[in-house]
Amino acid sequence: MTSPTNDIDPLDANTVAEFAECLRAVRLRAGNPSYRTLQQWGERNKIPLPRSTVQDALAGRRLPRKSLVLALVRACGIPDSDRRWEIAWTRLADHPTTPARPLTQLQQDLTRDFADAGLLRIGSTYLGEMEWKQLFAEVTELDIVVAYGQTWRNMHARELTLVAARPDRRIRVFLADPDDELTVTVLADRFSATHDELRSRITATRRAYETLRRPNGAQIEVYYRPGDRVFSFYRFDDVAVAGLYSHSRTRGAAVPVFVCARPGELYEFIQDELAVILDQSRLT
Repeated sequence: MTSPTNDIDPLDANTVAEFAECLRAVRLRAGNPSYRTLQQWGERNKIPLPRSTVQDALAGRRLPRKSLVLALVRACGIPDSDRRWEIAWTRLADHPTTPARPLTQLQQDLTRDFADAGLLRIGSTYLGEMEWKQLFAEVTELDIVVAYGQTWRNMHARELTLVAARPDRRIRVFLADPDDELTVTVLADRFSATHDELRSRITATRRAYETLRRPNGAQIEVYYRPGDRVFSFYRFDDVAVAGLYSHSRTRGAAVPVFVCARPGELYEFIQDELAVILDQSRLT
């Protein structure tokens, strides 16, 4: 299929109908492939593109699933590196009734900045269950940078076990160093725990990840790093989910969460941070 040009910008769509118009334009620029051709592309790439679902998406009656949108534009020649479609979908999903109106210059600039940063979402909550499952299902290299992260690990124990069973996968976990007294003092105060409690949580998390190791399974490495943390993050190949820490001693305090992707300035920052963290860490 012929790759469409860049003059079709989904970020200009303010309604589901306008978004569908962009999808139809992309299909047209790709040579107007038939529904059967699109379905066959989906079968070859193991991404369902059933005729009825594609028709409904192009009609613009409702916002289609994100996975379908991304599969459809990929089938029409849009490269994986073009994150505008995911950003536009997320904006419409969060504000489906946004009225159609011209964007101000400031809004246009902010939208471009959002795209340049590779941001897919900003909020005060982490991803939903289905979004996490999609990231786990497709991941090849998973990096986890936390103080101890027991809650997150327990929530995704099943998905982590499935990734760990695959020989072509890699999991790296970076935890706070329980043998570094200053690190323990700072983090124990932050999490309202005693020194022994914090060390116990870190050790339990390390052991939990180590028990995921299987013969002929994924490469699993657990590291200790001394020093404070100002944010945690999880890198699933080309997507990273980062959350800040709160100065509040209340565990329920909402904190900013950023979801970003490659290519993007925020993702590259996280990638650079990961390299520094690895250099400062020791293998357990």
